[in-house]
Amino acid sequence: MAQKKLKVLFLDDETDFLEMAQNVMQSFAGDSWEIFTARNAGEALAIIPDKQIDLVVVDVHMPVVDGMQFLTLLNRKHPNLIKVCLSGGAAERERATCLSLGAELVLDKGETRASWQNVYSTLNELARHQPEEGFRGVLRRVSLPDVLQMECLSRSSAVLEISTKELCGHIFIKEGQIVHAEAAERTGEEAFNFLMSLAGGEFNLKPFREPPQRTIDSTWEFLLMESARKRDEAGQAIQPTDTEIMAAAAREAAVPAVDTRFFSKPPEVVPPQPAGEARPDIAELLVCSVQGDVLYEWQCADSNARITFLEFLSQKAWQVALGLPLGQFERLEIFSPKSRLVAELQNEHAVFVRTNLVAQS
Repeated sequence: MAQKKLKVLFLDDETDFLEMAQNVMQSFAGDSWEIFTARNAGEALAIIPDKQIDLVVVDVHMPVVDGMQFLTLLNRKHPNLIKVCLSGGAAERERATCLSLGAELVLDKGETRASWQNVYSTLNELARHQPEEGFRGVLRRVSLPDVLQMECLSRSSAVLEISTKELCGHIFIKEGQIVHAEAAERTGEEAFNFLMSLAGGEFNLKPFREPPQRTIDSTWEFLLMESARKRDEAGQAIQPTDTEIMAAAAREAAVPAVDTRFFSKPPEVVPPQPAGEARPDIAELLVCSVQGDVLYEWQCADSNARITFLEFLSQKAWQVALGLPLGQFERLEIFSPKSRLVAELQNEHAVFVRTNLVAQS
């Protein structure tokens, strides 16, 4: 029987390096490896499940999402995937961080063909001697909205099976959108809200299969907010989630609801201003993932321009951090007599907010 090809993905922001690495590694591996390349985290996260990647080789230093941030994402979505970091000279602290985040090894980028031969031999031995089957952990302290949000944000396709002693229900997720739900005789949004209202039970993510029908057209953000509202109105004695807290705050403030997990802290409450003084009014708001995907947008005329600005800011912040080891860059604030701009960078998201000062009557 022919040996199964090892599927390897190289992630690096430099196209020339990817081409060189692919050619050199393919010359060593021959037909035993199938090599894929990605230039950013978004491409990599799409390739991994589609091509059933066995080994991911990640560059440590990349703009927007560096290797350490990407390892965090992989641990959540693909905990059993073999991960190795490549570096052009990582500091010991960076190497230790990569290993603590699940990387099996941190290797130096090859400068000669002989050094690349060593890299290939190390990767090949590492992948070939990993067990193909084993135990998988189960997260106990996690809510159903958290699971759904993670699957939808990563644009996955899966079936979330939810079971209790009395029943078994299913939520169908196709390419990041919830398309169908069923629980006993209930279907559609009724079934979805019922499943979200369960106080306890077990869940299991299963491979996607086409649902018997498509009964849900609403966005997953609306569905989660609506289910949180219904649970709140039902007065169930459960600990409120971030989604519920934000939904309640949005209703009180009469502004669009945004999931608070995208912010390092809840938005500040602006106190009432005396008559005649200016008050802040949101002009535009954008929340994007580390892959550059828009997670939430409010009156943003050019989302691509804002994402480009956030990517530029992330890259410059990383460069500044190398020269001034004073801690992690968090936000940029710009003030003018009539407006204010805040750009905030976190491990899993970035936020762009612009407000105008409006005179109160």
